[in-house]
Amino acid sequence: MKNLFKKISAILIAAVMVLAMASTAFADGNTATITLTNFANANSLKYMQIIEPDQTQPTGWKFSNDVTKTAFTGVTNKDEQTTLWMLILNKDPDATDNTELNIPEGITAITDSKIDMALSTIKSSKNANWTVVNNKNTMNVSKAGVYAFDAEENGYTYKVATAYVGFKAYDTTPTLLDTEVVAKKSQMIVTKTVDDQDNAVAIGNTVTYTITTNVPYIDANSTKRIFKITDSIEGANYVLNENGKVAGTVKLGKTTLENVVIEPSSDGKSFEINLDSLVEKENNPNAGTTVTVEYKAKITEVTAKNTATGHKNDVEYGSESVNLYTGSITLEKVDANEDNKKLANAEFTVIKDDNELKFDYDETSGVYTYNPDSVREKATTVITNSEGKVTVEGLDKG
Repeated sequence: MKNLFKKISAILIAAVMVLAMASTAFADGNTATITLTNFANANSLKYMQIIEPDQTQPTGWKFSNDVTKTAFTGVTNKDEQTTLWMLILNKDPDATDNTELNIPEGITAITDSKIDMALSTIKSSKNANWTVVNNKNTMNVSKAGVYAFDAEENGYTYKVATAYVGFKAYDTTPTLLDTEVVAKKSQMIVTKTVDDQDNAVAIGNTVTYTITTNVPYIDANSTKRIFKITDSIEGANYVLNENGKVAGTVKLGKTTLENVVIEPSSDGKSFEINLDSLVEKENNPNAGTTVTVEYKAKITEVTAKNTATGHKNDVEYGSESVNLYTGSITLEKVDANEDNKKLANAEFTVIKDDNELKFDYDETSGVYTYNPDSVREKATTVITNSEGKVTVEGLDKG
């Protein structure tokens, strides 16, 4: 059997390999072990060879099936062998300096984003011929090349992960090298944070909330392609812009989505962000990408509760809340000479940073609540009740 490769130069990492050439042929019964990392909890796991050796081709490789070939040549708009050269250059930019490889002039490396897009297309294809993997820890293969792995797990979004099986360099009896593939998954969660680290605020304070999640993967066969984020708030009001929308930003990765608005509900206590555009394509090019929402709210009550939830089609997931609390002070006025004699109608002012704070008064509870915008007459004055006590609330720490 004539030489299959010319030389081994490196091992593939990430999406594809440094397509190196080796001066040997296959040995009968030769196998390699692929270690499957972080797939143990997957509900299902499948694999497919996507690139295999072909000694008749200039690169020494070919795509293993029409689905894979169409996916990769579709993102490069080049023929099969040119696309494979582009994959070589992606992982070995210096490959053009190796005269043994005979890479044609003018070929540039394919970008990582296009590789991810091609792999996503393969994942979503209805015609892809996957094989189920029962052992989610290791598997053996008897052929060199690139293998793709896809998994499903409740509460997670998986991207296609790949492994390259190469040869031991300069081995007189060609030996396939063991390798590893690591799951590329992101949890379908929603995290909610606020810029006030101690969660103690005052009424009237404006705080910044941040929601973080990932674009979910939606199967190509799904009749629905819905992705949205909802948010509800109690004890605070969203800060609005001049158009009456929630003043905030929505980012996909590091890119601000200019065409996405945060629309408040009619009562101003919730909003919904429609992100269907991020999942509308069947090849799921955005799956797993981080989505970040940032906005502001003004605290109006002694306790503020804010909850964010993700929605994939008809499924809610990852609901997470952040609670903010205000402080309170209770004073008791007693006679200077008799501790048991409580003094009613004693007047006080509450001062912070040399400023007299304003309070609203609730006659039912007898509690004064901090309100920097209070229009109550003598708003800076608080008065003890019949038991000689006065309680003020809605204050920040300190």
